[in-house]
Amino acid sequence: MTELSKTSFIIQCIDKEISSNKVHELKEELDKDYKYVVGIAISNVNASENSILEQVKIKGMDVLPEKFEAAHIMSSGAVAPNKRFFSWFKPVPVSGDELIIRFYDPDWAISYNLQVQILLTNNLEEIINVLFA
Repeated sequence: MTELSKTSFIIQCIDKEISSNKVHELKEELDKDYKYVVGIAISNVNASENSILEQVKIKGMDVLPEKFEAAHIMSSGAVAPNKRFFSWFKPVPVSGDELIIRFYDPDWAISYNLQVQILLTNNLEEIINVLFA
């Protein structure tokens, strides 16, 4: 496995308070110093297994299919760091572009903090070697 330089990748975290059983919209500018989105994960601490990602878009393009079940990309600290990210989509070229996520938790009962993690990189070859090691 190749040793990654400190600037090869970054995990950008997006936090949103989920305060009702309605669709919540998360908007975030992605770090302009990174060229590609290669993975996404949701912390499984609070969101229910029935949560839905109504939309995940970058530059107006769908990154995941609409109404994607969040359980497919939920991860925890018990998972190896290089296996926490859903990274089976084609890398998305970015340059400070806006990420829009529409999230719905039909089993919402109490307010909680949703954490979405986005894996960004400048070097596709190195990060792919790590993710699929």
